[in-house]
Amino acid sequence: MRASIGSALQAIREGRLTGAQRNYIVAALMLGLVVTGYVDLRDPDLKLAPASILFVISIAGVGGLVPGLIGALFAAVLFSLAESGGVSGSVQAVAAHVLLRSASYFLAAGLVELIRRQAAALSRNEGRLHEMELAHTKDQLDVAQARIRAVGESVPFGVWYANAEGRLVYMSDSFLNLVGLTLDEVRSHGWLDHVRPEDGERIRRSWQQRQAWTGDWEDEYRLRSVDGTDYTILCRGRAVRDENGDIIGWAGINLDVTESVKARERLRFLADAGRVLALSLDPMATLERVAGLIVPRLADWCEIHLLQDNGDITTAFALHDDLSKAVLAQGLREITRRRDDQSRVATVIRTGTSVLLSRVDDALLVEVAQDQRHLEILRELAGRSAMVVPLKTRERVFGAITLVQTDSGRAFIEDDRGFIEILAARAALAYDNARSFAREHRVASVLQRASLPTVLPHLPGIRVQAAYLPGASESEIGGDWYDAFLLPDGGLGISIGDVAGKGLRAAVAMSTARQALRSAALEGSPPAEVLRRANLLLEHEGMGMVTAAFGILDPVTLQFTFASAGHPPPLLATAGGDVRALIGGGLPLGLFGDQEYPLQGAQLAAGSVLVLYTDGLIECERNIIGGEARLAEAVRQEALAGSADPAQGIVRRVIRDKSNDDVALITVSISSVPLDRVDLVVDARPASARVLRQALRRLALSSGLDDAATMDLLVASGEAISNVIEHAYGVDEGELRLHAFRQDGEISVEIKDRGRWRERSNDRGGRGLPLMRALMTDVNITSTEDGTTVVLRKSLREEV
Repeated sequence: MRASIGSALQAIREGRLTGAQRNYIVAALMLGLVVTGYVDLRDPDLKLAPASILFVISIAGVGGLVPGLIGALFAAVLFSLAESGGVSGSVQAVAAHVLLRSASYFLAAGLVELIRRQAAALSRNEGRLHEMELAHTKDQLDVAQARIRAVGESVPFGVWYANAEGRLVYMSDSFLNLVGLTLDEVRSHGWLDHVRPEDGERIRRSWQQRQAWTGDWEDEYRLRSVDGTDYTILCRGRAVRDENGDIIGWAGINLDVTESVKARERLRFLADAGRVLALSLDPMATLERVAGLIVPRLADWCEIHLLQDNGDITTAFALHDDLSKAVLAQGLREITRRRDDQSRVATVIRTGTSVLLSRVDDALLVEVAQDQRHLEILRELAGRSAMVVPLKTRERVFGAITLVQTDSGRAFIEDDRGFIEILAARAALAYDNARSFAREHRVASVLQRASLPTVLPHLPGIRVQAAYLPGASESEIGGDWYDAFLLPDGGLGISIGDVAGKGLRAAVAMSTARQALRSAALEGSPPAEVLRRANLLLEHEGMGMVTAAFGILDPVTLQFTFASAGHPPPLLATAGGDVRALIGGGLPLGLFGDQEYPLQGAQLAAGSVLVLYTDGLIECERNIIGGEARLAEAVRQEALAGSADPAQGIVRRVIRDKSNDDVALITVSISSVPLDRVDLVVDARPASARVLRQALRRLALSSGLDDAATMDLLVASGEAISNVIEHAYGVDEGELRLHAFRQDGEISVEIKDRGRWRERSNDRGGRGLPLMRALMTDVNITSTEDGTTVVLRKSLREEV
């Protein structure tokens, strides 16, 4: 009962009464009306009639007009009787009371009904208005949802939304269609099966920590769609919060950034390729680096083919990402050493146009295979997609690159063609430059070595040695040189220098500078003039800067005069190990045409070593001060040791490893003992006479002959030498042997040839032998079929 009354009261408050509830309330009100009337009849003094109007109004308000009129009539009769004294009262009075009360009660019931109907009408209007507002709101919500969906679908791969528990509520259809999954499958994380494993694991960890997100969260992952296409997705999201700051969900977008990432990776790849291709100037090493760039970043398997001069196409290099298949890939080099003119590689080389094979099937393998073994290898390598691009530079195609995708599942598309053609163009340029450099390197190396003297002068008591060490194998040929030659007056000319720059141009400039110095010296110019004339030539030809030093050593007096053009100073070591630098002066050659070069001099002594060198010897470790100290110590040690070849010894002591720059060095070593013997074998030609005279002069001086006796010895010996040169061989070439020594108080000179003397004409000759006999103590001439020997003796006692 209580529940019924409570329910009814709740219904009255909310204005939603059922028919049964309304009848129940009307009955209760009628009962209350009866009870109130009965009480009023029993005790008229209570005056309860005014309360009847409340019952009438209530009954009309709840039950409607008819129950209200019935209640009004019933109340009018009942309370009229109570006020008139009950049934004992006057009938007329009761009737008048009933009529008056009925009229007033009917009016009240009518007013209530009117009010109720007005309220009902108003309620109906409000309901209609509310329904209209709800419909309008729903329409607006539908429009907003449509707009949000349209915006989400307009973004590549769209938007997503998850609830507060992190469960996915919504995902754009574009993303679902891309991966080929339903929303339920995505909710169960099935889409992660399409993501790279390392990316998927990272995303799982990040999503588990989503409560710690501050601001926007983003991650980039790689995904493969159901059709095998690879995409890169940028996922961005943030927490959605209510007005209290509590998280009610997460929302974000999936953005397709495949093209921008691909462009970024391609730019990075080309930058890496530029650095890698610049590391080597060896053509084959360049091809190897190209293959290393391609595999595995662009392809699983790569072959590089070259067009030979005879028209053959050979596989120069092959590389496979799978080591177990690398041997097979290398094996194709022999099979494909000569290709059919109709092959795709040959077609690409012939036309200069790349070929793209998005899908490679067995029928294609059968088509390209040259024989059964070739087909078996191709099938085992399992190529799925391929591309052949030309290697072209300066409008000439000299090869091609074949790129193949195998087990990785990747496939070449048309968009890849342009990028790989750019890479091939850079590779072709690097290879062509390396090949040009190698060709120039060979020419420069041959030119430089051909420009260096093959034979150094041999003088009694004076050893001339040289050393040349090229730079590291990858560096270019420099312009370092050394030179030593005999001058017409018997002096020893020595030059050393270094041309600024590298390569063939430096080698040509080096050869020009060396020959310019030699030519000026052979004309009899002093060292300073030699440098001045060479400077004029180099400056006129515009061959760049050259540092050089040139000097002349008198083999008799051992006086060394030299001039320097910006070159490192020569070093002179004494027999006791003291080392000093011979400071020169002057600017390098080739800069200013009016440059002058100071003349310097030094006296060499027995056991001394003169060293001329290029700066590569002291800059081998990029520390010039330390290099100079090591060089001085090496010269000192070689001088003290009396080394047979101080040039090589110095280089070994100073250069601890391969030098980055060329090194040239020449040494002049003076014998530590007085000259008492001369043994020379020279060509029988006029130029050799000065060498022999210089050797005899030194022997005479060391033997103690005065100037007059020395002149007698030189004149007599010169006559014998001239006779051999003039008469022993004629137009044929031959040799002249000189053996001179000091023994038993006299100097003996033996001059020997292996020729057959020609007869003198009647108007010439006849004065040589008397002259020799007049100047020498003893003269003996022996002629046989094997040649002629002239023995001259000069007593030392006669000169004391």
